[in-house]
Amino acid sequence: MKYFLLFFIFLPIIEIYFFVKIGSEIGAASTILFTLLTAFIGAATMKYVGVSSFNQARKSMLHVKPGLEILDPLTLYVCGVFLLIPGFFTDFLGILLFLPPLRLYLIKFFLNKAFSNLRGAPQNKSKSKDYIDIDPNN
Repeated sequence: MKYFLLFFIFLPIIEIYFFVKIGSEIGAASTILFTLLTAFIGAATMKYVGVSSFNQARKSMLHVKPGLEILDPLTLYVCGVFLLIPGFFTDFLGILLFLPPLRLYLIKFFLNKAFSNLRGAPQNKSKSKDYIDIDPNN
């Protein structure tokens, strides 16, 4: 969670840095056009993934093997969000998520990390009770 917070604190600083550096090289008009183009691509990606992910999730539920098939459209949706956010750094992250091998690697990495955290969590060996035992003699 702390990395997530740090990401959103430093993201505007990183974006401003790249806007200044790249904008000074390619010009203001090109920077604005590139930003609008990637925002359009991001919005189109989010719209396409929104419709197709529902159909794909329904099909994978029928075949009883949900997992990567459901998380892949989610990462494509995140890719669209990154492209929709104005800035070169988030556009770079969004373009990287368009690549299927990298997308699959990230999904497997986060699933392994999540399941290893679940397996490594201390388990309560005591029996859980559905009631509270009150002794009236105390």
